[in-house]
This record gives sequence, structure tokens and C-alpha cells, in this order.
Amino acid sequence: MCENVPEEIAKKGKELRSNLLPLKSKNAYEKVYVSFQDWKNKNRIKEVTEDVILAFLDMRMSTYLLSPCSLWPEYSMLKATLKAKKNIDIEKFGAVISYIKKLNVGYRGKKSNVLTREEIKTFLQEADDGEYLFEKVALIFGIAGACRKAEFCAMRFDDIQDCGNVLNIVIPDNKTHKERRFSVVNEGFGVNTIDLYRRKYTRQNVGIKTFGKIPRKIATFLKLENPANYIGHSFRRSSATLLVNAGGDITSLKRHGGWESTKVAESYIQESFGERVKIAQKVFGDEKLAPNELVDNEIVMEKPTNLSYSEACGSSSSSSSTSKNTAQNVYFNNCTCGNCSDYYLWNDVYF
Repeated sequence: MCENVPEEIAKKGKELRSNLLPLKSKNAYEKVYVSFQDWKNKNRIKEVTEDVILAFLDMRMSTYLLSPCSLWPEYSMLKATLKAKKNIDIEKFGAVISYIKKLNVGYRGKKSNVLTREEIKTFLQEADDGEYLFEKVALIFGIAGACRKAEFCAMRFDDIQDCGNVLNIVIPDNKTHKERRFSVVNEGFGVNTIDLYRRKYTRQNVGIKTFGKIPRKIATFLKLENPANYIGHSFRRSSATLLVNAGGDITSLKRHGGWESTKVAESYIQESFGERVKIAQKVFGDEKLAPNELVDNEIVMEKPTNLSYSEACGSSSSSSSTSKNTAQNVYFNNCTCGNCSDYYLWNDVYF
């Protein structure tokens, strides 16, 4: 304690620093900190150095058989508690970060399985409403909003606004402490999704564990392989994958799931076989590609207009009427000629 700081001020500062830890997972943070202090006292260590942190993390990994990716939260919790309780910053220990990164090289963590569009459609259409109505509504909300288990529990009836053909839902509390919104529309999957919700409009308290078991119950009904791999996060991963496979960009994905990190958002996407085939078709120039399929700032055309590129870029007024009768709005932004947008036009596609 600094001699120039009154005892009551120092005590108040220590109390406020301890409140910097996340409330929901504070017990987990405290557990890691206590484990570190006990280990340090047992080995008669008085100073926290880079080597000490490395040795502690190695001990945790070998003793508790932690996977390489599990060391990141261990390190993060220890860093936060040491900063809050002892004002010690271990983030400056570069060797610790390098050590954890090296352990994760080549490691593939287990991820929850995802439901395909056809599997979702099959369940909604074929499962008996008398037995699976609750699961259907949870599936619709989970896919529409990329919901976590805890977000299901946080939602209340007041957070759902029925606007007729659209449901507007607010998730009031989530992992990032930012309000998220999503909508459910009465389109797709071959069922009346909003009608299913209205039929389940009852006040019922459901715990987080129940929500976590719903994906496995759906997978069991569909007789999918390894239903135990369909866990609480399956809805969130399935929603992200469906969005990207339908053509959603990374900005839409991050906004949809509430992710700030591009890397984290991309980790939720299940690469589909169909998407790999589409990429291969573009690379190999499959003749079955649609006429307006885009490939590297070019447009594949079944048959060009009767104007050549040079003629289109010219200023001939006689060819203007011919080109406008055979084309529809393509704008070549990478062309310095001012007449391209007047002549070479196809389907309002910007280049």
C-alpha cells in the first residue's frame, strides 16, 4: 500500500477493482485466481514473472487435461484477476501468448453440428405439433435470430411484437451486453411460422438446459448421425451458415449474430458441400452458370450485344439505339470511358 494514500481510499479502490470482473462468471474467475495463489504459495513463489505464468499454465493443462484452446480462457481469467486484485499486468509477457498460440497450431476443436435448410424444413413439416410444437417455435426463433441458450431464457413476451405478417423480437440481455433485434417472417420452410408461434402463445418457464437439449431432440427425430453433437450452439451456427450460403456478406453476418470480430464470426460458419461445388464451377467456368454469374469482376454472357466493347465505349450515336434495345443496366466502374454505362448494360450489376 502506498504511504501517501489513506487507508480508506486504498480499500475503496481495491473494492472497485474487484467489481471489474464479469458478474455472471465471477466465480470461475475467482476459482482460477485461488488456484494460482495456492500453487504459488505451495512452490514458495513470491514474484509473478513470465516464467511463473508459463509454468502455472503448463501445470493447469497437464493436471486438468485441458485442450489447447481451453488455455485461452484460463489465461484471460488469470490476467483479469491479477490486474484487478494485485494490479499486475501479465499481458506484457509475450512468451505466454506465443506459448498458447504454438499449442493451438494444428488443433481442431470440436464444434456443434449444424442443421441444413432441408433438415429444418423436414422437421417443421413432418414433426407432430402435439409433441414437438415447443421445439418448432424454439427452432424458428433460434434460426431467425442466431440465438444462444441464455438469450432464449432472457426473452419475455413483452420483447416479442406481433405485427401480423412479421414478428419483431428484442433480445434484452446477451453475452456482449448489447441489445439485439431480429424478425421472423411468414416465409420459407413450407410452413406458417408465425401461426406456430401463436399456437404456442402460453406463459411457460423453461430453463437453459432444456433449450440446450432441443437441437439433439430435433436431430434424433430426423435420425441424423451423432445426434449428441447437436447442442445448444447448433441453432446459432446453423443460422450463420444459412445466411452465408444464401449470399450474405461478412457485414450482414456480424450484424446478424452480434459479432464484433470478423474471425469469430467466420468460425461459426459450416462450410457446405454445395458452396464448394459453386466455387469449383466458377473456377472451372462451368457452362451451367447463370448468364449473370459474376466471376472476378467479369460477367459471363450467353451472347454479347451486337456492339463490341470498343464500339460501346465510343460516341457513335447510330449504335446507341441498337445497344439499348439489347441490354439492361451494367455499370463498369473500373472503366475510364464515360459511355460504358450508356451502352453496355445488363441487369443493373455494378463492376
